[in-house]
Amino acid sequence: MKFALVLLILGWRLRWLAWRNEGFRAQLENRNVVMQWRTFPGKPARWFQFTPGKVVAKGGLHEAPTVTLNFKDGDYAFTTLKKAGKNQMAFMEGMQAGDIKIEGDPGQLMWFMTLMKFIMPGGKK
Repeated sequence: MKFALVLLILGWRLRWLAWRNEGFRAQLENRNVVMQWRTFPGKPARWFQFTPGKVVAKGGLHEAPTVTLNFKDGDYAFTTLKKAGKNQMAFMEGMQAGDIKIEGDPGQLMWFMTLMKFIMPGGKK
C-alpha cells in the first residue's frame, strides 16, 4: 500500500514539474520514454511517459515500456526507495541480491536518476 501511494505521489510531482519547472521541462526535450515501476507479481504498478514538455502517469502495466524497474514486493520497494534518499547504493545492493531487476533500456533509468535533483522537495528551481 505504501509503495502504491509513493507511485501516485511521484506521478503528481512529475506532472507538476513538467507544467511548472523550466529546468525540468528542458530535461524532457527530445524524450519519448515510458518508465514502468512495478513489483514482481505485477501489483502495484504504475508507468510514466515522458515526452517534450509533458509527463503522463497511469496505474497498471504498460504494454510496451522503454524500461521497467521491478521490485520483489511493495514493502521492499518502499523501504528501498526510502533508503535510496540517503544511500544510492541501496539500489545496487538490491540488484546484486536479485530483489530489483531492470528490463529494457537501462540508459533511460540513468537519465531518470538525473531528474532526482528536481523531484526531491527543495530541489533545483
